[in-house]
Amino acid sequence: MPAAVSPLERLHIEVTNVCNFKCEFCPDAIMQRRRGHMDPALLEQILAEVAATGLARVIAFHLMGEPLLYPHLFEGIHRAAELGLRLHLTSNGSTFALWPEHVEKLSRSRLTKLTLSLQTPDPATFSIRGAPTRLTPERYFAGITQFLQTHLRSTSPTRVHLKFLDTSPHPFLVPHKALSVIDSAQQMRAQLSAWARRALQGIPDAPAPDWVDAQIATYRAGRWQQIPIHPRLVLETFPLDSWGNVETNRVIPARWGYCNGASAQAGILYDGTVVPCCKDYEGRIPLGQVAPGRSLADTLRGQPACVLRQGFHRLQVNHPVCQRCMGGDTFAKALARQVGSVVYFKVYRPWKQSLDPGWGQV
Repeated sequence: MPAAVSPLERLHIEVTNVCNFKCEFCPDAIMQRRRGHMDPALLEQILAEVAATGLARVIAFHLMGEPLLYPHLFEGIHRAAELGLRLHLTSNGSTFALWPEHVEKLSRSRLTKLTLSLQTPDPATFSIRGAPTRLTPERYFAGITQFLQTHLRSTSPTRVHLKFLDTSPHPFLVPHKALSVIDSAQQMRAQLSAWARRALQGIPDAPAPDWVDAQIATYRAGRWQQIPIHPRLVLETFPLDSWGNVETNRVIPARWGYCNGASAQAGILYDGTVVPCCKDYEGRIPLGQVAPGRSLADTLRGQPACVLRQGFHRLQVNHPVCQRCMGGDTFAKALARQVGSVVYFKVYRPWKQSLDPGWGQV
């Protein structure tokens, strides 16, 4: 396999960009792309190519949209399992209340990893999700709880991550909108503890409460953290940041730095358009098209992808979308983010993966 298409760490497949939420922290409400679902034949082509070539270590059914609204989702999950692919899925978990049969179906699906974007863990903050009117906070939380309880009582090997949005002030991040969800370590630890109790209540092999509390005590504000509280349940906190800064002009653009887009990660939009990363939600950096007779490997070997990779390898940030994504709203922050991108990708990430080859992929 040519170096230009060495295996990706992660390939995001957008099976649909249709979503039933309009979260204020997500650009879904301003996305200009046409809505639609991926043709099942195209999904089969992509999965078969990855299985045959080893082009991606992990497949993620998510970029934009709610995957559980995709009419062929469970067929796609089953096919990925048949092909021996490591499949991750990210969902807002809303369909557990709207279509309760999804609880058992997803628990039996044998995904490698399921991320539930709880994000707003109480009724007050749930108001920013733009959920369907029939989905009250109480119904939503009950559906999430039902799934967690069902899953932890099952023999499913899937590792579930319950994700919380951390809006603690942070000097390094550039949120596209000021939001208040969980703004302090004290608030976050309280929510993590409440949801840990909710998920583990009555579970036969639940760890001791003191151990769970000690795990949650390791939380630090403003960081991406994964806090295991059960062999198959992880509490995940994620700081509020930009979504590529595509929609704003208040960012001082980056001119240098590093990103692993198109080298260690890539995305495929529902129509087959290949993009370098999961943040290009409008497809403004099209690298090519996966279609009959045109493979993902062909696209990643093509000139647009090669030019983008070569720029990053020289620590050059040339595309305007990348410049905004890696920039900052002050000169100092823009400089810090550029330095941080090099340190993270060139030093910190390789060091962590040398200690744990699965780091960043769990």
